Amino acid sequence: MKTPSILLKLLHNSAAKPSPNFNKTASRKGEGGFTILELVVIVLILGILSAIAAPSWQAFITRQRVRTVNDRVFQSLRLAQSEAKRTKRDVKLTFNTNASNPPVDPPTVTFTPPLATGGSTQTLNGGGEIKRGTIALSTNATIPGDADIPINSIIFDYQGNVKKLPPSTNPATPNVRRFVVTVAPANATSNSSARQCAIVETIIGGMRTAEGTQCN
Repeated sequence: MKTPSILLKLLHNSAAKPSPNFNKTASRKGEGGFTILELVVIVLILGILSAIAAPSWQAFITRQRVRTVNDRVFQSLRLAQSEAKRTKRDVKLTFNTNASNPPVDPPTVTFTPPLATGGSTQTLNGGGEIKRGTIALSTNATIPGDADIPINSIIFDYQGNVKKLPPSTNPATPNVRRFVVTVAPANATSNSSARQCAIVETIIGGMRTAEGTQCN
């Protein structure tokens, strides 16, 4: 019979024929993983990118903290004004700051008389996000002896008007009267662009926010 010999011939040819995927398989085995040099280069690149991005990220976080506290300051001023008109009586709003005696950090705000719904003192810490030593708060109501402008305070009457505005602390505008609450990163200079503020600038209680040198 010829069948066995034909079968043996086919088996012989199949065994002798090289695998078409042999080179590709060998190549793939050699390409797996990274060399130590490649890993070192990657680590160096990541380190450089982190060093470049870190200051910008920190500045962004600082500005967010300042903005959070300044927004709360502005809301407190609005609330005190609304409460005075609602209850038809004077409401005093006092900012307890790092410069208070004793110092308060994070700063707080006190309503006198207390709010019907929120008590008398609220902490300006963004719900716990603002830690000690990160934010400095100050006002321009720093001259003692005037009952209508208590230290670090403003008084709204039953119409929502301001009892009296403190004089400007800016030498360039000595005749301007306005109440300014400034929020800044801790240890920031007086010219820091990161500062923000809430301003009561009219006797009828007109308010706005500002930043940088506009807070002077």
